[in-house]
Amino acid sequence: MLKTEKTKPEVLEAHYGSAEPEKVLRVLHRDAILAQEKSIGEDVYEKPISELDRLEEKQKETYRRMLEQLLLAEKCHRRTVYELENEKHKHTDYMNKSDDFTNLLEQERER
Repeated sequence: MLKTEKTKPEVLEAHYGSAEPEKVLRVLHRDAILAQEKSIGEDVYEKPISELDRLEEKQKETYRRMLEQLLLAEKCHRRTVYELENEKHKHTDYMNKSDDFTNLLEQERER
């Protein structure tokens, strides 16, 4: 009696927002009732906890991958800075040698 009362169009409209078409809404209501009967013995916290654990594992994996990417970028940055410093020293040495050579040529010219 209570189940048939729940399938009245007014109840369906209040629950689903519309009583049209009735067949579809009755099927949805039937499925909801069946789902409730199956879930009576289930722990209501089991699924959210497992989803939370899955989300936590996913976050840990993402954090690990991002940390790897950050370390890789840091390594590339260090290498680039080292290469730039090396080029800077090479340029300084070249300029010093060039100046020495220019001075030597000027001394030869003056002589």
